[in-house]
Amino acid sequence: MTILTAALIGIGGIAQALHLPAHQALNGSRLKWLCDPDINKAKAAAEQFGIPHWTNDSNAIWSDQEVEWVDIAVPNRFHESVTIACLESGKHALCQKPLAGTFDAANRMVDAAVRCERQLGVYMCFRGDPALQLLRRLIQQDHFGEIISLRGRMISSNGFRIQEGQWRMEEASGALDLLGVHMIDLFAWLHSDIEWVQAYSNTLYAPMKGDDVTSAIYGLARGVTAVLETTYSSFVQADTPLYVLEVNGTSGWARYVLDRGQLTIQLKDSFIDEQLAYEGGTMMEAAFPHTLSGGGALPNVHQSFVNALREDRPFEVDGPCGAQAIRVMSCTRQAAITHARVMI
Repeated sequence: MTILTAALIGIGGIAQALHLPAHQALNGSRLKWLCDPDINKAKAAAEQFGIPHWTNDSNAIWSDQEVEWVDIAVPNRFHESVTIACLESGKHALCQKPLAGTFDAANRMVDAAVRCERQLGVYMCFRGDPALQLLRRLIQQDHFGEIISLRGRMISSNGFRIQEGQWRMEEASGALDLLGVHMIDLFAWLHSDIEWVQAYSNTLYAPMKGDDVTSAIYGLARGVTAVLETTYSSFVQADTPLYVLEVNGTSGWARYVLDRGQLTIQLKDSFIDEQLAYEGGTMMEAAFPHTLSGGGALPNVHQSFVNALREDRPFEVDGPCGAQAIRVMSCTRQAAITHARVMI
């Protein structure tokens, strides 16, 4: 099977913490190009990570017939234009979340992928987490009994560090689209599509233009609820659990700290899985490789995208999946403004 050739556009903090280390660990793909408006940043990263070519002009990548797919990690407002240009140049695209700024923009990106007959994937890093994959299997196999509720908390203190001129400030990005979108995606992936939302969102404490607090309750299938709590203004220390997901069912519960890979689980019945053997009734703690910086599962989503391309099959976290998350975020904002339940 041939080795794919890739390019990475956008060499900011997320790219250097997640995307570049992921590429270094990939099987079946090699990174040929780095591209960033700051040519010095592109050059420095290329030299640090051993990438042969760098540029500040994406046209160099679009015209390179050897490049088969592009990893897009530019600021959110450029996702649509860069991704569509990528697809129209005949290359597959893996775009950083959130897919776009609006549902209409996301749909234009999906339409471009269909028109160009290229794959459009969304980099939702937590989809590659083996503990979350285990929880999904356990939910599907009814080990939790009937699911009552899900709860996701994602907190950060970064709102106090956002400066004028930075893209997160200028785009009025906030807790919902920078963090909450992950839980929105996970709720639907773990259980079922989101059907309605009630929400509160505000900028209370951090000197930023976007929301630093958003709380929402989502309605899933069969009466299940999912609660989201996300902030950009929390007190955070080195040992603070930042991203926490809880599952509550009639036959068990689980709590997983996504940024630590720490799972606590207690179920009525025993089970044996490829990743875990559990004795019913006991409270068990287990460690998993996580998908954030320094985690052993960091490259998993990139690897899944490469595998899908090499095997000529659809990538699971595709454009329509990313567009649906944008729609849910839009409805969440609407619910917060109107103080009413909004159907998705």
